[in-house]
Amino acid sequence: MAEIDYLAAKSKFDLIFLTARNGVNFYDFDAMHPVFKKLVDEAHKKGLKIGLQLWENRGPVAIEHTERMIVENECLLDVNGQGQFTAKARHVRSGVQLIKSDLFKVYAFKKTAEGFYLPGTLKDITTSCKSESPDKETVVVNINSSPDMNGYTAFVMTQHYYNYSSTHDLNASNRFIEALRAYADIPFDGVGLDEYTNLRVATQWELAKAKETFRESPYSLAMAQQFKTKYGYDLERALFDMRYAPQGKPEMRAKAINYYMENMRSGTLQVEQAVYANAKKIFGKDEFAGLHDTHHNSLDGDEIWQTGLNWWNIPREYGQTDESTPTPTQLGIAQSYPKNVLFNMYYNKSLDNITGKALTDLRYGIRTHYHALNDIQGWGVSMDKPETLDQVNPVENCARLLNRFNPSMPQTKLLVIFGMEALANWYPNESQRGICDVNDKLFIEEKAKAIWDAGYRDALVPTDLILDGRLKLDVTGKPVINGHRYDAIVFLYPQYSHTQTLKFLEEFVNKGGKLMTEGDGRYDFDGNDMESRWKAIKIKSTVNVFDVNQLVKLNIHQDTLRDGALNSDGSYVFTDISSLRNGTLAKFTFEKNGDTFSGQYTGMVAVRISDNGELLKLSAGGFKELRKNGKLIFSLDRPADVFADLGADPQVMIADTTKSIKAHWGNL
Repeated sequence: MAEIDYLAAKSKFDLIFLTARNGVNFYDFDAMHPVFKKLVDEAHKKGLKIGLQLWENRGPVAIEHTERMIVENECLLDVNGQGQFTAKARHVRSGVQLIKSDLFKVYAFKKTAEGFYLPGTLKDITTSCKSESPDKETVVVNINSSPDMNGYTAFVMTQHYYNYSSTHDLNASNRFIEALRAYADIPFDGVGLDEYTNLRVATQWELAKAKETFRESPYSLAMAQQFKTKYGYDLERALFDMRYAPQGKPEMRAKAINYYMENMRSGTLQVEQAVYANAKKIFGKDEFAGLHDTHHNSLDGDEIWQTGLNWWNIPREYGQTDESTPTPTQLGIAQSYPKNVLFNMYYNKSLDNITGKALTDLRYGIRTHYHALNDIQGWGVSMDKPETLDQVNPVENCARLLNRFNPSMPQTKLLVIFGMEALANWYPNESQRGICDVNDKLFIEEKAKAIWDAGYRDALVPTDLILDGRLKLDVTGKPVINGHRYDAIVFLYPQYSHTQTLKFLEEFVNKGGKLMTEGDGRYDFDGNDMESRWKAIKIKSTVNVFDVNQLVKLNIHQDTLRDGALNSDGSYVFTDISSLRNGTLAKFTFEKNGDTFSGQYTGMVAVRISDNGELLKLSAGGFKELRKNGKLIFSLDRPADVFADLGADPQVMIADTTKSIKAHWGNL
């Protein structure tokens, strides 16, 4: 409780999430309930809010609920139609118990080329096989078919069971819900899942170090049932079809991969939705729904296997990310949610880096979720240290001033949409098959960042938002997400697009929309030919190749502001970390309707001017003055934090305990 007292007295934090570390088990309800109850009660008395962050319950999982990993191998059958193969569990991160391994399925066929077989030769020969497991990780498979299978290729799949509840299984959600109900009488202010994942597979850097590739497939009984219900297709067969197609029918393999990846991605989202709904029901509609599900913060690595790449989709009021997620990605996530703020969880060994990023992020509607208290683990700084708070508090003071101003999100005229389906499916171009079995040669975030670095403010979203209806066209043909309206689109990689996506783009260009495209598409999501349809879209598009130098053809303009951002509501936000650290004044300037506005502040300033040049609202740290065309509009005797709202109910508040600082108004 001493730390609660300290934070309440010394910090500007108002919401603190509890996380289980160092052997503490939040699923030991008898032990933790009295601790949580006392802690939350004391925190509330001191004006602090407390959130509950839950990891997955790592207790025993019944075998029918487990996540399995399918390992695939193949061997050539001999003159007697026999063969043998030994398979081992692989590419699951340490920390999850392997329960057992056994045979899953064996197919035999006449191979005509890599990835193809002779039509009519495919046979399920699983019943002709015997297997044994000398240990938990190994399966020895003996194939005993007939001589007429001489020269056939056997595709052997083994399954390896882990003590991890499948995200497609209600058991995974229910384990979280059990915890929420156990603490239902404690008035938690938030509930968070932090980087919630499927069974965690080997990371990109682990694979690279071992010089290996990830070619396995997560599987569970619940996943197979959902797959069958949605696609009318047996998942067991689809796992084979993802690797081989009848000669001359590559679209069958493409379709199998598309269906599998879409289904695989949905698991974590189902759990997130269940936890969100139950947390609101138990703790009230105003509880803070957290946290982020950005895991390794890269589109083209292992992320899709870990979290399903649902960064834009998990149920939240506020978009949430972590670490150094690129700003265009953050803005795309932020604008996918109803609130006008994004929270970014951040840690760094350098306190200067933490405070510098946290202050700069304020320009773009981003607030920092500081990580962490008593949990630095060699990669951060502890937020409860006096020397830390000495630097963090001034930044958070600026955040509070900005919260009072409450601007909209930054004005973003350019929407970058990428084909999630193209990212998830590298086929048929083997050269684009990445170490983590996705297309890692698209460089989607790098392209979005190149646009940003060229001065064009862009937001990055996947085609998911078209499919679920959040991204639509308004009556004028402009794309809109949650009220955010864009003037142009850059569309990256149409391969394997859903029909809804093609229809959206057709309608956009038919209404005169400005479109830049990159990539081509031969097949749609269901394996149907889409070449002519895509070519018709390209003919009507403005630019048919990704080229930052041609963005001007989309009738969008570069941002020339220095140290600031223009918001959709017409307000401006500027930040300057040097002034905050040194206690000096920074300068800002912008133009509106032919007038030049300038001023001086410390740390952060937000200002909104009416169309006829009058001050509407201002909030700033260490504010000194605001001028219009060189003439004074508003100033203070000496720098101080200030908030001024000159709307229907005018108010001016100056942070001045001495009551000696006077405000001066210009006469324009």
